[in-house]
Amino acid sequence: MKCAAIDIGTNTILLLILDEHEGVFRDVIDMSAIVRLGEGLAKSGSLNGPAMSRTIDAIRRYTDIARSHGVERLFCVGTAALREASNSEEFLRTVRNAFGFTIEVISARQEAYYTYLSVRDDPEVCGGSMTVIDIGGGSTEVIAGTDKEFVGFASLPMGSVRLTDAFITHDPPLAEELDQVASYIRENLSTAPFPEASTLIGTGGTVTNIASIIIGIAAYDKERVHGFVIELSDLKEFITSLARLTGGERKNVKGMEPGREDIIVQGALILREIMEHGGFERCTVSAAGVRYGVIYEKCREIFN
Repeated sequence: MKCAAIDIGTNTILLLILDEHEGVFRDVIDMSAIVRLGEGLAKSGSLNGPAMSRTIDAIRRYTDIARSHGVERLFCVGTAALREASNSEEFLRTVRNAFGFTIEVISARQEAYYTYLSVRDDPEVCGGSMTVIDIGGGSTEVIAGTDKEFVGFASLPMGSVRLTDAFITHDPPLAEELDQVASYIRENLSTAPFPEASTLIGTGGTVTNIASIIIGIAAYDKERVHGFVIELSDLKEFITSLARLTGGERKNVKGMEPGREDIIVQGALILREIMEHGGFERCTVSAAGVRYGVIYEKCREIFN
């Protein structure tokens, strides 16, 4: 049976199609697009028209792809932007009328749990006690768990798009703007769970794009990125080198995902502050995330 999940985030929208046979899942399609649904949300409190239109266009493309691959179960979830926007119901109603399905706006706890599920059974990245982080556009989830148990989480109001909208007005950003970003991140980390002697695992587009750039691959290669280890020393060098570039110059950096050039430094600062706060010298990259956890959980419910 083929199952699909559409994950609508603040910055990106992702489509995953898995083929399930006797409890084993095989990747069919895993793709993403930057639509920036949460553009300007931090200041206005609402979704703007162009951002909603871009996202609806992407949903249309994804549903067409799912249909062409014979998907039998399609799940669609929304995260921080749709939890927070004052006009999210307008967007949800438009999608429901256009496509005939309802977006499930998941809670912060559900988002954290789905992220945890996506790495729990993956021997390439998981082992024993772990701290899993999902750096998104609107929020960052910090999850404590083991290969047996989801222990706890914190959903922090700091994502790459949110921080950019709130603090960055210059291109390249001023040093004092980046200092404000880092200070805000540190203030929020005081509530996050960091188990002792745990492995740090990072998910989300920020982390995978940082890995791609450090590796030096021009096009995203999931097999090379998944399981890659980001060293704190390399991350600091990454931030220093990219922070001095304009957004236009960052577009030409090998491995830079188009559309992420203006937010990548702020996202990298989140990762740096988490690593320093938690005492981590390295972060193992997972190319999974919420979309995998959604299919694992929803399909398990169907099978049972």
